[in-house]
Amino acid sequence: MTGGAGHISDMNNRMKQNRSMKTSNKPKFKSNNRNLNFSKGESEKLVFKKVSEDKLILIKNEIRRKAKSERKKESIIFTSILIILIIILILSFK
Repeated sequence: MTGGAGHISDMNNRMKQNRSMKTSNKPKFKSNNRNLNFSKGESEKLVFKKVSEDKLILIKNEIRRKAKSERKKESIIFTSILIILIIILILSFK
């Protein structure tokens, strides 16, 4: 017998394929091929918008207001689900 229906040879083939797919075997990771991994162009840099201090404060306040309302919604939903579960438990034990 040769290992039962070819399972061992299949395992060996898969291990060989996985070994060849490792990043350490790819040419862009061998030696010093930084030009394949990183670009050096100025067009790649991120450009952020300039915002005045007053507008920045307004933006932060808006974000905080939205976060607060979101937390409030989540707490209302959580509380209502908890109350419903408690009622179901009480009714099931009667």
